[in-house]
Amino acid sequence: MSTQQIVVFIEEEQLIAQKNNNYSLYLAKKVNNDFTVVWQSKGPIATVNNPSYGYRNVFDITTPSFMVNYTTDPVTSGAVTFTSGGKSQGISTGQTTILDQNGVFSPAKNDGASGDVVIKNALQGNPRAILQDANGNNLWVNRQSGMNIGTATLTPISQYQLWFGNIQVTGSLIATNLSNPTVVTMVDGDVKTITYNNSGVWVTGEPAKRLSESEVAALHARVLKAAA
Repeated sequence: MSTQQIVVFIEEEQLIAQKNNNYSLYLAKKVNNDFTVVWQSKGPIATVNNPSYGYRNVFDITTPSFMVNYTTDPVTSGAVTFTSGGKSQGISTGQTTILDQNGVFSPAKNDGASGDVVIKNALQGNPRAILQDANGNNLWVNRQSGMNIGTATLTPISQYQLWFGNIQVTGSLIATNLSNPTVVTMVDGDVKTITYNNSGVWVTGEPAKRLSESEVAALHARVLKAAA
């Protein structure tokens, strides 16, 4: 089981600026040396099931296993656009699954390389591989090219990208014009702390100055006023 924690501090000036811009805070996981999908997002305004980001933010990351799926390229005919996909199959690193000619995954077997998730593809039409977390949330989508007939290897890497940006839905493809992202490299059991400082720069560690209770109260009042 992989258990990791990323603690993200956002200093006061940037906290207010990002919320005033209506920007969300995003997290993505690297797979096959690429970040393609928004894995987690925290918006500027809290909702019932998704709290907003604040001065101190903690991402607890546990990925004991994965799921695989696929999607076809969209085909448009008249007013209708059609895509298809399969039923997600649970899998762990070091395991393989067969995607047969009917688009059905076989149960995963322990006959793969350590650290890799392998799909042995027999489905025509170059389906695009998808790697998901154990809950079925998309971590990565092959947006460059589909799978040929044969073996497709997906390699989850313990690197995470964080950034602020316009609102995107969790599971959607990451916009290609990101502004000022940062990458955090982890190992099992790691706890990493980073700060987005008042100058708009990602730095390692906590902010140099802790907020007093009165400063925290003043900050909350400013954020609420900005959101009103």
